[in-house]
Amino acid sequence: MEFCAVIPHARRLVIAPTPKDIGRYRVIDRIAVGGMAEIYKATLTGDHGFEKLVAIKKILPHLAADRQFVEMFIDEARITAQLDHRNIVQVFELGTDADTPYIAMQFVEGLDVLALLRECARAQIRLPPDLAALIARDVLDALDYAHGARDSNGKALGIVHRDISPGNVLVSWRGDVKLTDFGIARAAERRHKTEAGTLKGKYGYMSPEQVSGGDIDARSDLFSVGILLAEMVMARRLFTSTNDLDILLMVRDARLDRLHKYAVEFPPELRVIITKGLARRPDERWKDAAEFRDAIDDWLRRTSRVSSRDLAQLVGKVVNAPTAELDGVVDEEPAAESGLSGPMTRMSQARAESEAARARAAYIAGDEMAVPTGEMTGSDESSGVMTLGDDVDAAPGGASRPGPTETGDLKELAPLRLVYRLAIQRANGMLTLEGRAGVLKEVHLVEGQPQFVSSNVERERLGNFLVSQGALSAASLARAVSVMHHFGGRLADTLVGLDILDPLEAYRLLAKQVASKLIEVFSWQKGKYAWTANAPNPWKARSLHLDAFRVIGAGAAQLGEALVEDWTAAHARTFVVSEPAKEGELAQYGLGAALVRVYSLLDGRTRLGELAGRVRSPEARLNLLRLTYLLVQTDLARLS
Repeated sequence: MEFCAVIPHARRLVIAPTPKDIGRYRVIDRIAVGGMAEIYKATLTGDHGFEKLVAIKKILPHLAADRQFVEMFIDEARITAQLDHRNIVQVFELGTDADTPYIAMQFVEGLDVLALLRECARAQIRLPPDLAALIARDVLDALDYAHGARDSNGKALGIVHRDISPGNVLVSWRGDVKLTDFGIARAAERRHKTEAGTLKGKYGYMSPEQVSGGDIDARSDLFSVGILLAEMVMARRLFTSTNDLDILLMVRDARLDRLHKYAVEFPPELRVIITKGLARRPDERWKDAAEFRDAIDDWLRRTSRVSSRDLAQLVGKVVNAPTAELDGVVDEEPAAESGLSGPMTRMSQARAESEAARARAAYIAGDEMAVPTGEMTGSDESSGVMTLGDDVDAAPGGASRPGPTETGDLKELAPLRLVYRLAIQRANGMLTLEGRAGVLKEVHLVEGQPQFVSSNVERERLGNFLVSQGALSAASLARAVSVMHHFGGRLADTLVGLDILDPLEAYRLLAKQVASKLIEVFSWQKGKYAWTANAPNPWKARSLHLDAFRVIGAGAAQLGEALVEDWTAAHARTFVVSEPAKEGELAQYGLGAALVRVYSLLDGRTRLGELAGRVRSPEARLNLLRLTYLLVQTDLARLS
């Protein structure tokens, strides 16, 4: 469990003797230890018998020398200290004790929502939907305030919490709800200094845009609140798997299978409210925290009159209830994450951990472990041969396929325009692309979004791609492949299981590798294509749900010089005219202000050759023409 102001029922992990004092605070007890800091219960005393109870969060000793972490820790105090709201844990002071920073903050007598759900499971008492909604409502009120917070000069702080999870929502014995741990929040002024996708929250509580490394704004927090509310009502994890990569993909695609499966446990109107908060695309969610909060408020007013007093009564009832008989109860949730646990889950986890331990030992020793007969280390989806290939469970073999719906020549229809056309049509099916020297690529699309790209080009396979990206060495790859059978024959799972890559890094590299196979096609000037509408995906591969427009934008920025120069020479004397763009249409390609600027230059009075001649730098000229080509191929401009 990560940081909380107080965790009365937290497991105590003693890492060092409890200090008597921290700064000017007298320590009463160590109440929790997280992965990065420890929490103490302490008092501040003063004249005339003054005494105030506080919680002290102090960096763990081995992290005190980590400059980046210390800066982040100080940021937490700086940001949170500016927030003054009844549903946010208040920060009193940032200090230093023995060269180690600490934060003194409000002490909340109670427990966090994760502990509350565990207590509910222990006593076999469900958290009523209206009280779950009340907790979510208060969290949203805190976020509404934080998202709109300004500094003393009136400048917007641009705060996004980024780590809304049950462990960071506290409920006091009085029924007060407090949001804590803005430790990975980032104010706008710091975005250029930190990677936007750096996350330490649990994978099952991220938003799709956090997983994919996209732009993050306040609506990311709304998705996480939707998860929190759904789990409180279901008493089950919303996104769960024994495999972290699979959890990330569930979040990335906002797969709500379990929400629908347990729909009977939700009041229908509340389920509709939650579902909107859990939309995959941010612009389809609630506009902001206030709108989400008001929707819950309206539902509560019409259906229930619960208050913090009712929440306090429920907490007291659950905590003081005897442990219920659980004989015969087997839960499907991971025991470490769920309030409920069962022997079947523990046994399966134990087996998986045992397999992973064996694989790690073999990897460290460098043993060349033989792959069991019949198990593929990574299938070549084109021929079925054993390779250091993609994360594919099986090649298509001889599976029959329907005939193509459309065929054509890539000299007549540019690959970039072809993919764009399928994206705006939200097409479903298989796109086959044949290039020179027998190069063959197949792209499976669902609603116009690439799900998987196969390639028979050896250098494009996952293992070779990871080596080229510097993610691992060739020797490490070979040793990882030798133990892949312990991880179901999937290379990405193996690298995560061996702790070579963390799950989020593995997902992003996998998505980048799949996208790069399609991006390379955009520079083809010759070849053939075939489109087979509604063709199923023949590979048992993870569907990555890549954003087609982002892939197109990335591909345009990497177009080969030969294609760009040939296209410019062929149309040098034509005028380039911009077409009206809908709101957000330019932004969807992920190229920022550069594309907007080029779009503004296309006044219809300048020939393409003249436009290219305005730029002296060869690299700037090439980039200008790349973006002009993108605008023309996506109908945001035309040659006249």
